[in-house]
Amino acid sequence: MKRIVALLILLPVCKTVFSQESFHDHKSAETASAESKGFDASKVFAGGGVSLGYGSTVDGNNETNTTFNLGAIPEIGYNLSNVFDIGLASSINYYTTSSSYNVYTKYHNINYSLGAFVRIHPIDDFFIQIMPEKDWIKQKQITSNYTSIYKIQSSSFMVGIGYGHRVIGESYFYSLVMLDLGKDKYSPYNYVDANGTVSPLPVVRGGFNFYPFRKHQK
Repeated sequence: MKRIVALLILLPVCKTVFSQESFHDHKSAETASAESKGFDASKVFAGGGVSLGYGSTVDGNNETNTTFNLGAIPEIGYNLSNVFDIGLASSINYYTTSSSYNVYTKYHNINYSLGAFVRIHPIDDFFIQIMPEKDWIKQKQITSNYTSIYKIQSSSFMVGIGYGHRVIGESYFYSLVMLDLGKDKYSPYNYVDANGTVSPLPVVRGGFNFYPFRKHQK
């Protein structure tokens, strides 16, 4: 009889405890859902890095063509989810080209660009980057007799694979290898031989990103 009375007393207490836990769980779920909607400044990342490229090709006339590229790339982006990032990147690049068929002519170029990128993280530590880009180029052509300066505009469509241990909210380094698939003969990432054949050059980039508005845990 005493056991029955004790159970009758405990039942309302247990019901109250579980009801409170359920209420708090429900409120926590609602809070998390509310926090996940809309713009979140803590998911904004910034940074950038350097670009380095070197290529050597042999055309149909068995002539060797070489290109060297060095640049700086600031960027800003946003984590849409654990899989997708979007952002904007600009760059300034210096690159030179020379050919064995004409050792008296060299090209020195300064390139300014602005592009938008999408990064896809299908698995941990690896990502795919797609970035259309607009380029403005100042080219200096140097020969034994004279120097000419040209101003050129071009478009690029960069696609590549990157590596970096990305954790949203934490700073990280990354490396990236890309090719320009746009086939624009004036692109700073392509080489055009004497026959007019456009060859994409591998572009290697390394960078660092951080979260300027990261929420610090108390």
